[in-house]
Amino acid sequence: MSSLPPLTSLAEIEERFGEKTAQEVRRAANLLVQRQFLYAGDRGVAAVYGLLGSNRYRLYFETLFDALGYQFLHSDSEQWVGLLPDPDLDTLPRLRLDHTLILLLLAHTWQEEVQRGATEARALVVTTVNELFDRYRDRVGRHRKEALTPARLLDLLRDFARRGLVQIGAFDPEAQDHQLDIRPMVNRLITSDALTRLERYAPDLEARITQAGEQADAEAPPTLFDSSEDAAR
Repeated sequence: MSSLPPLTSLAEIEERFGEKTAQEVRRAANLLVQRQFLYAGDRGVAAVYGLLGSNRYRLYFETLFDALGYQFLHSDSEQWVGLLPDPDLDTLPRLRLDHTLILLLLAHTWQEEVQRGATEARALVVTTVNELFDRYRDRVGRHRKEALTPARLLDLLRDFARRGLVQIGAFDPEAQDHQLDIRPMVNRLITSDALTRLERYAPDLEARITQAGEQADAEAPPTLFDSSEDAAR
């Protein structure tokens, strides 16, 4: 029996599978736009991931997000879906400098642990917030007095958690720390070696963060989660 032709519109989905399925597909697309990345292991996401990752609706989602200026990404082995801005468009918000720094640090940490073979299921890297701050001091803060405090780092990580890129565990009062799960999507956002870029960025970014403080979003840092190499130079 031949497979059904791909679905390219919500009207086709509703006609073939009913209004309820069409509404579920709409909600799935809306949630992905809000979050940018969805990980199948998150609570309440499995059904949405099932729709977004289904070959049945793939062409519809690709067409929809392309019209909105995004590239639709899906990793079946790592079980996530996500959106990246079209690099030819320059209409999206830009990352603040401190976000750029921590994104590079997350990517480098993930790459380093993968090379060591220290990953969990679905290419997950498990560390802690304190361990990440130690890496920040070793790789970045050595250039000058640290511009980011542990509290500020945690705030930045919460921003990335809302995008689905990391998961922050509950506070452990004994360890005075949070478990931090770094998801493989961070590696898709950085096209070249993260450590090289982190080392190149560190002195300049740290100085500008220190000088500008909470207002440091000038001089065109990379577009929000832009994967292009040119944007990071």
